[in-house]
Amino acid sequence: MPAVRIHDHFETDWVHAKPRGMFSVLLLRAREPVSVTELTDWIWPVGKAPDDPSGALSTYKKRIVAGLARMNLPPRIFYRNGSYRLDVDREEIDFHEFCRRAEKARSAVRQGDHANAVRELTSAVDDLWTGTPIPDLHGERAANWRHMAISEHLIPAHSALFTCLSVLGEHEQVLRRLAELPVELRQNLTMLKHRLAAQHGARRFGEADSFYLDQRKRLKNEGSLDEADELTRFQNELLARKHDQRIVLPTPPAPPQPAEAPYSLPHDVNDFFGRESLVRELDRVTTASDGVPTPTIVVLSGDPGVGKTALAVRWAHLAADRYPGGRLYRDLNGFGEGHPVHESEVVDEFLATLGLSAEAMASPMGRKAKLRGLLSGKRALVVLDNVRDHNQIRQLLDCLSTCTVLVTSRSRLPDLVRRGASTVPVQPLTYAEGKAWLTTWLGPRALAEVTATSDLVALCGGIALVLRIVAERTRSRPGVALAEFADELRDEHTMLGLGGRGAEGSVRAALGWSYNALRPAEQRVFRLLGVHPGPDVSVEAAAALTGQDRKQIQGDLDALVDFHMVSQPESLTRYRLHDLLRRYAHELAAEADETPAAERRLFDFYLSSAQNADRLVIPHRMAVDTGPSVAGVAPIKFTDKETVSRWAHRERANINELIRYAAARGHHHFAMQMPSVIGEIFQRLGHGLDVVAALRIAVRSARIAGDLFEEACSWGNLGFHQLALRQFDAATDSLQTARTMFNQVNDPVGMAATDMRLGMLAVEQRDFRRAIELQLSALRAFQRLRAAGEEALALSRLTETYRRSGNLTDATEAGRETVWCAERIGDTHTKGRAFIELAAIHAERGALAEAKDYCLRALETHDHNDLGPLGAAYNVLAVIHVSQEDYQAAEQCARRALTHCRGAFDIRGKAQAHRMIAELMHRQARHEEAAESWTLALSLFEAMDDHQAATGIRERLAEIPAVALIPAERTESLQHPPARFTTG
Repeated sequence: MPAVRIHDHFETDWVHAKPRGMFSVLLLRAREPVSVTELTDWIWPVGKAPDDPSGALSTYKKRIVAGLARMNLPPRIFYRNGSYRLDVDREEIDFHEFCRRAEKARSAVRQGDHANAVRELTSAVDDLWTGTPIPDLHGERAANWRHMAISEHLIPAHSALFTCLSVLGEHEQVLRRLAELPVELRQNLTMLKHRLAAQHGARRFGEADSFYLDQRKRLKNEGSLDEADELTRFQNELLARKHDQRIVLPTPPAPPQPAEAPYSLPHDVNDFFGRESLVRELDRVTTASDGVPTPTIVVLSGDPGVGKTALAVRWAHLAADRYPGGRLYRDLNGFGEGHPVHESEVVDEFLATLGLSAEAMASPMGRKAKLRGLLSGKRALVVLDNVRDHNQIRQLLDCLSTCTVLVTSRSRLPDLVRRGASTVPVQPLTYAEGKAWLTTWLGPRALAEVTATSDLVALCGGIALVLRIVAERTRSRPGVALAEFADELRDEHTMLGLGGRGAEGSVRAALGWSYNALRPAEQRVFRLLGVHPGPDVSVEAAAALTGQDRKQIQGDLDALVDFHMVSQPESLTRYRLHDLLRRYAHELAAEADETPAAERRLFDFYLSSAQNADRLVIPHRMAVDTGPSVAGVAPIKFTDKETVSRWAHRERANINELIRYAAARGHHHFAMQMPSVIGEIFQRLGHGLDVVAALRIAVRSARIAGDLFEEACSWGNLGFHQLALRQFDAATDSLQTARTMFNQVNDPVGMAATDMRLGMLAVEQRDFRRAIELQLSALRAFQRLRAAGEEALALSRLTETYRRSGNLTDATEAGRETVWCAERIGDTHTKGRAFIELAAIHAERGALAEAKDYCLRALETHDHNDLGPLGAAYNVLAVIHVSQEDYQAAEQCARRALTHCRGAFDIRGKAQAHRMIAELMHRQARHEEAAESWTLALSLFEAMDDHQAATGIRERLAEIPAVALIPAERTESLQHPPARFTTG
């Protein structure tokens, strides 16, 4: 059942079963609208829905909201136009996090890192998949989803885990894990094959033989003859290699071969790979519960060249024996050279296929009526391929009302969906599917040039058309190294030119057919989207690119989605172009000479939006002068820090890519200013490495532009963020360079800010005398310049320096002055940091009540995204709770501190939290956990050259009883944030 994280623990009975079921559906469809009709299908079995499902769902929503109110940051549920939408990030949901980790493991496998793949998969199957998914839902739709989730996600994850363990020689662990699976999973054919392979790998040959005979007998008794035969084939393969050192791993069974039958379908696709889930989905939506085909319309929609026709033809051959009434096919040429095929031509052709002459019936209406009559009462399959729009087949569908009609189109055909058609989106092939297909085509060359083959697959991006052209091109030139072909395809013009200029098979022509079907305004939006170098585009960024407002561009974007020129894989407000379509759009924009102006608008949008974010989060510091805005650009205006955090998280990849792109394209104004504007926000969100990389680019751009002041700013900011990452040598060089340059341009604020940062560096190097001198000098300079925000910050740094040097009297005075100064200008962040310092000071003095009060005030002051300060506050609270002998509360605070410090890359905070956890575990005689935490703390203190702390930990480790093994830092706890919601 869906559990929610409330006060750091999951609760399952937080609301009644039916509202939990509704919440489960909204979690699975996070940030997507779910209609009342769809929710009804999910929640209630057929015939069991209440008379007023809308009213029931409204009541459930109120109960859900009430139940979630106890969360620290409860997600919101919106109702609009008959649909509900849950506003929550997918990363916070166990099922979506499970899928992310499985994909991360697959990526590790592709790189040959099976050990890391095991860690990812183990955390996924052990920690995130618990119990039965969505158990509160009892409708047929929920049952189908559970079956899909297990067959397409859980079983493949276990299979991948067992494969990686076998590669690493961990056969006994495979057997142990298999024994722990539920019976229904253990009896899955893939799991049976893994068990046999592991038994052979562990040299348990007698056990393997007995297991094989038992399972083959069971499968035959259950009527699963094909599975029994496949198990026999696999066992024979194992026996044949019994004396071979190589491991035989399970592979999916070959797809069944269709029986020969007369029909007008094209030849079967013999080299068809993957798409198993889509084939199953087509089976599901075209058949009733008893397996009999149903009269229905199914739309296969997807990107140009993605393989819609191949899937339709393949499935039609597989399903042919279900349709004794006929199997008809026609390419309607909706996207291609020449005119689209008129529906009257299709009627005539189908009549001819059925043995009638169209000339015998002069009336078009008569021919349609005859076709309708011939197909009535028969189970017939009709494939209408390459349909342009609903109008092309609207009247034809009236003749096919008793048939299963499979339509392929580059358009989503929303009018057909409103008519009741099912939609099956066709996505690009996965990397594994593309690799298997290309490897089969290339044969031994693929095995001889593994890296180049992988590069070719990645460059093709899962587009079946491109894969086929690449395969044909490489096969026709057997003497050319595959690496040469990969290098060639990295050029966008070469990629788009694959296949020549003819109508058949040309990549550029295939994309052009879709592009030419758009209206001029939609074509312009598509072209300019290609200018954006990032992974996705928001509505606001698209408006800036085109110089339009949001309302103007929304309709054009929706049209591009309908034509599969862009997609919306994660959010209704964000759009993504496939890499191939991006190249094509970029080429078109360059030909139209639209790129320079679009780039200027795009850079101004991001720079101005980041400036707005910086001003809201840090309103009391001196802002970066970004210059005048570009006309026609509407930057985002933020209402609170939470919206800034969400925007920065979502746009992080785009901003990083834009900085690199701007520098490469010569837009140095953006490249040298954007890192400084967004840097503090990224730092607070734990993305310090991104900031350092961006500031290195900024330094180069400022140098190319000949702007000494901007170069000085970039060096200074680079040194600050290197210091935060404890890169002390690099920070020293950067800050000294900045100090020299600020002196050359005679900038007193820059010199003072750099002195303050050099003082922070001296603190970390334990040169407290120099640190205090530098920070006092900076403080006096800021006071002279009346820079109130910088003055408060300097006081805060001085407070920490006094405390760490042991001068608690001056630290207290400086801390109180910081609070006063920060309150005067409304700087809550600096005030919160001062509260933390005052809490630490009072804790060291033994004034625990005052220390705890300051900690609580800090927690109230800081935004939940201020990871570093929150980690520091919880570390101090943990110390206070230990002094008060409240060890349970101390452990909770220490673990919270660890979570926040990890996110902030606060090495000292992590070390302190690990040390505290170790002490608390030791008190409870949990020696292995204590040893683990002490070992982690020791490595961190040693990395910081804190010899005193390191020596103390070594002494504590020597005191505890010997343990068998001190495990490495846990992958789940370190690399993955905890899910807030579970679906099982």
